[in-house]
Formats: sequence, structure tokens, C-alpha cells
Amino acid sequence: MRTRRVVVALALIVAAAGALYAKNKEKWLDEAFTKWNAQQVRTILDKSPWSQAKGYRGQSSGQHGSSRNMGAAGGQENSAVMGGGVGSVSAASSGGAQRSPQSGPPTAGETAGTDVPNYEFKAAFFSSLPVREAYVRLFQLENNYESMPDAKKQEFDQKMDGLLHADVSQEVVINLVYHTNDPNAQRDMDQWFNTQTTDTLNQNAYLFTNAGQITLSKYLPPSQTQGFGARFIFPRLFKGEPIVPATGGKLRFQLSYQPQIGQTMYIDFKPEDMIYQGQLSY
Repeated sequence: MRTRRVVVALALIVAAAGALYAKNKEKWLDEAFTKWNAQQVRTILDKSPWSQAKGYRGQSSGQHGSSRNMGAAGGQENSAVMGGGVGSVSAASSGGAQRSPQSGPPTAGETAGTDVPNYEFKAAFFSSLPVREAYVRLFQLENNYESMPDAKKQEFDQKMDGLLHADVSQEVVINLVYHTNDPNAQRDMDQWFNTQTTDTLNQNAYLFTNAGQITLSKYLPPSQTQGFGARFIFPRLFKGEPIVPATGGKLRFQLSYQPQIGQTMYIDFKPEDMIYQGQLSY
């Protein structure tokens, strides 16, 4: 009986912690993005309703080392300058730290001598407002925005304007980043994603929604996005209606076949959780 009471108590503690987290999360999401701290920014970009990761286990194929690339090309960029739609991002240095916004140090699990490679894919709705605001805030923090003179702030804001106010009325943009603890497989993944085109992925990359199977409109390889990973652009409307209705429904990003993992790669999202500032944002 005592064990049962302990289990029940622990369950209540976990539930209370989850409720408190949800409450706190909602509270800071209601604040202006310019007040977000670094941890909150990473929450939006790494694990949130708008950014989800999924891991895959590879086949044993000998001795491997460690690698963390996240699909970034060149590992160098900082401020994003947007022109037209959010799918046309380019990079411009604004004098801060030079690194990919998606990259990071090796995790504790990435050790040399791993015989069975692990793969992780992370998809983020780059067209969603919270993700774009998180990137702007990330660049602000990395470039000590609060300490800038007014003239420098104005110059910085002008560079960020295209990203922050990108016209996404006709497109849905997903950035896909990836990494593996196998350097040989990482090289192969980089090569595969960088040699794909819109035509080669037209029958491979899809969004699945209540509207059905949404076909890819445009693809940009990691080598063309300055550190944001592989970019997949889909139409926002299908037969004149949003591909994801305001009431929610299903939402899945899928590569029907990804050769390094040898299977379908898919990541599911929950539109009912993708509400930001009172509206569905994706």
C-alpha cells in the first residue's frame, strides 16, 4: 500500500510540474519576443509545437566516430536578410559570433567508437511567426542588441525586417536539420541533401494534412541557406483553402525515402498546439 501511495504521489507531482510548465510557457509566449531569454529562444527552435525532432537507429557497419553537423552548410552565418518570401533567406554578418543557429557542441551520447549510428532529424516551421521571432531574438542576443547605440539598433532592425515581416501568405516553409554520430554517414547525408533538387524530391517530400497529400513547390539545399538546413517550401493553399484549417487536424512532414536511414522519415506536428497570439501559426 505504501508503494502505491508513493507512486500516486509521484504521479501527482509530475502532473503538477507539467501543468506549471505549461502555465509558465504560455506566460512567456505572451510577452514580446524581444524579452525572451536564450533558453526560451532555444525552446522555440529546438522543441516546441513549431519545431520537432525524431531519431532513427542505423545498422551496425563497423567503427564510427562522432559528428554534429545539423545539416548546416559552412557553419557560418548570423543575421538573416529576407527578400520577398521567407523561402528566399540569405545571410549577412552583423558583427556577432559566427556560427550556425542550428549547430551546437556534441551531446553526451556522441562518442567515438560507436558501431551503430544514430540519426536525428529536426523539422521547424520557418514560416511560423514564433520561429521567425525566435531567430531575430537569437541574433539580438548574440550581437548584444541591448547594448548597441540607437543608430546600430536601427541598422540591425532593418536587416531583420525581411525575416520578421516575411510574406508567407502563399507558402509554408520547413527547415530540416540533421546530424548523426557516424562521420561517414554525415558526409553521405550532406552530399545527398546538397545534391537534391525540387524535381528529384517532387515525389518524395510531402506535407500530409486534412486537405490530403501536399506536393513540394520548391527545395533549397543546405548549401544555399547559410546554416538553416535543407529548406522545403509547400503551397499554403489547396483549392483556395488553407492546407491546415483553423480548427486543427493532422500535420505531418515526410520524406518517403531517406537513403541513409533506409526508410521513410516523418515528423508529426499537432496544429491544435501551434496557436500563437491567438492564431494558428505554421
